[in-house]
Amino acid sequence: MIASLTLRAQRMRCAEGPVLVAVIGPPGAGKSTVVSHLTKPGGVPVFRLREMIRSHPQLLADFAPSPDPLGWVGLQAVWRVLHAAFVDGLFDVGRGPVVLDNFPGTAGQLELLAEIADAVGAQVALLELRASATTLVLRVAQRRVCLACSPDSHAPAVASETDSKRCASCGATLSRRFSDVPRLHGLRLARYSANLPEITELAAERGIPHQRVDADLAMPDVLAAAKRAFSLLSACASTDSTDPFGADRDRRRLADADAAP
Repeated sequence: MIASLTLRAQRMRCAEGPVLVAVIGPPGAGKSTVVSHLTKPGGVPVFRLREMIRSHPQLLADFAPSPDPLGWVGLQAVWRVLHAAFVDGLFDVGRGPVVLDNFPGTAGQLELLAEIADAVGAQVALLELRASATTLVLRVAQRRVCLACSPDSHAPAVASETDSKRCASCGATLSRRFSDVPRLHGLRLARYSANLPEITELAAERGIPHQRVDADLAMPDVLAAAKRAFSLLSACASTDSTDPFGADRDRRRLADADAAP
């Protein structure tokens, strides 16, 4: 009876609502590139906290400007934005997976996200990119953005084959991300490194599925690994986060249970 109830609960959790796959990692690991790769083929929606705040300034109109050197807002502000997006419906979630780009950044933000997900019948999963300091330095030094053809100043640009300083799409001169200047990059990396242990600990405590991808690999291999991890996480968020083959295992268990007399 207990086994039957467990399988039924797993089936319900898989069918209740969308899976919110949070892509996290240190600055320079390749999060923007991974998110773009995961979401373009099937039109998977992407949630970015900074975009929600920019698109709906009324949400935080009564909050004082953030004094944080990186522009981060407090937990009350984050709660209001998440509630407006996922509970009030300002963000079109749909029934499929949703990618959260570079969010949550702290354990407190993850806690709020998990509470919002519980309220709307969604599920949270973590896709973490891990990279060495050498990889981060190289990627930050090389990446550029195109402020002419992309509204997102964080979106990585593709350089022209004939001129590495110009955008392949529009021909405009490429720019370095403002947040990639050494001082800001150092602050971002230090904050991420300090917050990661609490994020992973909370994910383990709450049973949030968690897949890690080695971002030191060549980017095509990183993208392939991220796609596999994303498929596992979005297939069923009740998967054991320590078992990379858990989704297939759970699907087999559910199929066997349905076939049993």
